[in-house]
Order: sequence, then C-alpha cells, then structure tokens
Amino acid sequence: MVEIFGALILPIILIPFLVRVTYNRWVAIGLSIVIMIVIFMDFEYYWTIVTGIIGMLIGGYFSTRVGKKVDKKWS
Repeated sequence: MVEIFGALILPIILIPFLVRVTYNRWVAIGLSIVIMIVIFMDFEYYWTIVTGIIGMLIGGYFSTRVGKKVDKKWS
C-alpha cells in the first residue's frame, strides 16, 4: 500500500519541482522516471506500475502549468 501511495504522490511533487530546476519538461519527466525506477526497483504489483503512470500523467499536467509560468517569467 505504501508503494502505491508513493508511486502516485512522488511524481506529482517531483516533476514540477524538476521543471523549475531544469527549465525543461522532458528532462524533468525523464529524471523522475529514473528516480522512480531506482526507488521502486522491485515492482511486486502491477498496480504500482499503473499508479506510477497515473502519477506521471498528473505530474506532467502540473509541469505544463509550471512551465507556462516559468516561460512568462523568463521571457
């Protein structure tokens, strides 16, 4: 249960943070995928993978919103 909760919450927090640091959404998504693979190396349940994908989609959505704010600020 902790893996599923972590797979959902971690990308939602991590991707927008990495967008603010790297200024690139695709780099942030790639880095968060690598971090998720390292943390959840032993995927015991398929629900962890599915929840991680859902978290990535939600985090990607938030990263587009953060990216638009960064583009306006730094343009």
